[in-house]
Amino acid sequence: MLGEGISRVRALIESVMAELGYGGIFLAAVVEVVFPPLPSDLLVPAAGVAAAGGVLRPEGVILAATAGTVVGALILYAFGRRGEPVVRRAVRRYGRWLGIREAEVDRALLLFRRYGAPVLLVAHLIPGLRSGIAIPAGMSGMPVLPFSGLTALGAAMRAMLQTTAGMLLASHPLLFFSTLFLIGAIILMGWAVRALARLIFDKGRAGSGHSG
Repeated sequence: MLGEGISRVRALIESVMAELGYGGIFLAAVVEVVFPPLPSDLLVPAAGVAAAGGVLRPEGVILAATAGTVVGALILYAFGRRGEPVVRRAVRRYGRWLGIREAEVDRALLLFRRYGAPVLLVAHLIPGLRSGIAIPAGMSGMPVLPFSGLTALGAAMRAMLQTTAGMLLASHPLLFFSTLFLIGAIILMGWAVRALARLIFDKGRAGSGHSG
C-alpha cells in the first residue's frame, strides 16, 4: 500500500514536471531570485526525479535552472547599478512587497565589500542570500561579465547538486520524501535565522543611533 502510494506521488511529480518543462523551471528560477519568498529549492530536485524517469534530461534541467538564476540575478544587478540612493528609496517604498528590507541591503553590501566577488559562489548555496547579493554587486560597480560568470558558476553548482540528488533519490522513494521534508525544514530554519539576525541587526542599529 505504501509503495503504491509513493509510486503515485512520483508519477504525479513526473507529470507536473512534464507540464512545466524546461521553460517552467527557467521561469521558476527567475522568480525565485527576484522574489526570494518563493524558493525553487524543491523544484529542481523534483525535476531530477523526472529526469531519472526519462521525462526530462538532466543537462536540460541544470541549464534551465542556471539560466533562470542568472537572468533573475542580472535583473537585481541592473537595479543595483542605478545607485545607492535609488536602491534605498525603492527598498523603503516597495521592499516589503519584494521581501527585501533596507537592513538586509546593508548586511549584503557589507558582506560583498568585505569578501568581494567570491561571495557570489557561496551565496547560491544559501537560501535567501542568492537573491540579496546581486543588488550590492551592482551597487559596488562590479563589471557585468565577471558578475555573470561567477553567478552562472555558482548557480550551476547548485543546480547540479540538486538535480543529481533528485536522480539518486528517485530510486529510493522513502529516502526521497524524507529528504524533501528535511530540505523544507532547513529552508524554514534558514528564514527563521535570517529573521532573527535581522531583528538583532535592527536593534543594534537602533541602539547605536540612540547612543549617537
